[in-house]
Amino acid sequence: MHRLYKKAITYLLSKDFLVTLLVLSIMLSIFWYMLWASQLSRRTILIDTLPDFTIYLTFGIVLGLIFAGRAIYSRSVKNKLKHMLEMFLGGFVLGFLSIVNIFDVYVYLFPDEVISYTSDYKIVFPGPSTGKSSRCEAGIWVKDVHTGQFKQLCTNREMLFKKRRQGMDELWINARVNKLGTYIVDYQFTYK
Repeated sequence: MHRLYKKAITYLLSKDFLVTLLVLSIMLSIFWYMLWASQLSRRTILIDTLPDFTIYLTFGIVLGLIFAGRAIYSRSVKNKLKHMLEMFLGGFVLGFLSIVNIFDVYVYLFPDEVISYTSDYKIVFPGPSTGKSSRCEAGIWVKDVHTGQFKQLCTNREMLFKKRRQGMDELWINARVNKLGTYIVDYQFTYK
């Protein structure tokens, strides 16, 4: 029993365990960030002129090239090309996925001002997609005054029944805005 305890303590203090713990914590924090940022993007409207997809691809390619460059110096000659390609693809995917919703996060975290405005709306069934095979029960199309674009927000029949009454044909919207777009904080049904 004493020997098993000593082995466990030795392993927990070993370099391999600490490196594994560090890598897992970095991966979990990246995964948490991606989930949080994707939730923010459901209420964020970016300006039309922002070349966001081009920036995402460029960042992924640059990180892929850095990973591939690192692979050049680490393998023997016969496996170098395959390893370099694997490292490039791994770096590209990591870079692309980690920056995908960065502009939505920027709009949320760094608003220039908080505005309130009214907007016409349209309720549609079913609502926007929430994943690969699921959709919201209902959707509300609103027009953002800051960007001039339409956004479909996710809702359900129960919320519509509780908060919307006959004759309420406008939405009162509270939003955070900056030069890149709008984040819709809250909305309420109101009378015109």
